[in-house]
Amino acid sequence: IAFVSGKGGVGKTTMTACIGGVFRECRPENVVAIDSAPGFGTLAGRIDEAPPGDYAAVLSDTDVQGYADIREHLGQNTIGLDVLAGNRASDQPRPLVPAMFTGVLARLRRTHNIILIDTSDDLEHPVMKAVLDSCDTLVFVSGLTADTSLPVTRSIDLLRSMGHHELVSRSMVILNDSRNGYDKDARDYLTERFAQSGATVEFMPFDPHPAPGGTIDTAHELQKKNRLRLFEITAALADKYVPEADRPR
Repeated sequence: IAFVSGKGGVGKTTMTACIGGVFRECRPENVVAIDSAPGFGTLAGRIDEAPPGDYAAVLSDTDVQGYADIREHLGQNTIGLDVLAGNRASDQPRPLVPAMFTGVLARLRRTHNIILIDTSDDLEHPVMKAVLDSCDTLVFVSGLTADTSLPVTRSIDLLRSMGHHELVSRSMVILNDSRNGYDKDARDYLTERFAQSGATVEFMPFDPHPAPGGTIDTAHELQKKNRLRLFEITAALADKYVPEADRPR
């Protein structure tokens, strides 16, 4: 599941961590969130303040056989959500390239059932092709103002022009109130507009816990109504993510 916004500051990384946390809380399988931002991504810090490794550590470990082996390179929060950090050493730049992403993904697919990917704002970055080719579904995270929703509209149009019509059609748009204030008419307008693209549209209210940054505790710190809303959004996403052939009858 790839999370896309086309613009920073709308809560894409926050939603990746929050939805990953709910998946892990509700399911017995291993769940991991991956930072695929080519620069210095911030996903890991929302889940674990001191993750032990990154892409290079996973790729250079030739003895990775099972979960216990790869776990040595992953951060983890208190509910068991794993995270793979991007490059965190400013004095040792390691530009993320498609081969690094696909190599790491191949290893994580052996050990994790659900993989969430926090993406770059640059959808035309070479790594994004590898990300999009690997995805079962997309989550677009949008603000509720003109300047924070337009990048999502442009991202949808761009992905269609790149041939990802089917992926867009089974996507979700989360209207995320990250600024603690929005116009109801704007929310209604954006819900209708994004629904026309074929996406499911969900609304996530403002919550003071994840807003300042730092690690997110979805199990204990969210407001009760917002925690419920997060569970509803994740359940709707699971309906898109689980192939119909694999669903219980």
